[in-house]
Amino acid sequence: LTLFVHDAYFYWIHRLMHRRIFYRRVHLIHHKSVNPSPWAAYAFHPVESVLEAGIIPLLLFGMPLHPLSFWAFITLMLLFNVYGHLGYELFPRSWYSHPLGRWLNTSVYHNLHHEKFTGNYGLYFTFWDRWCGTLRTDSEQKIENLHQRSAPPQADSIPAGNKQVA
Repeated sequence: LTLFVHDAYFYWIHRLMHRRIFYRRVHLIHHKSVNPSPWAAYAFHPVESVLEAGIIPLLLFGMPLHPLSFWAFITLMLLFNVYGHLGYELFPRSWYSHPLGRWLNTSVYHNLHHEKFTGNYGLYFTFWDRWCGTLRTDSEQKIENLHQRSAPPQADSIPAGNKQVA
């Protein structure tokens, strides 16, 4: 439940950060990484850091959480934010055609956000972007292109001179 609550919180804070007044003064620091790396995951202006960390007291005082659940959430939050800025897709193509896979925010979705500066505001899931009309329409094509480039060549696409005969 904490991931869903945090995803909603993050989505709306992130959209707020893309409003002109906040973007130029606060969020632009994070977006200096057009092709982000894990080091960019926590490269924030202090104001944004305070806003992003605001979820922690909300969860601690607003939900009955076992300490292990809380630390599991913190660990997942850290790892998922680094993964979102990895610049490398870990999930196979089949993940995106799975009914649950299309709802998970991946590195490609967030990398496209850094490349184009708009849309794909979610952290863990894509449903806020889908529901609010902010999912970039080029996300699916970017994923397809990525997987086509990384796919091993098919036997019939290898030139005849390079085929090994058994």
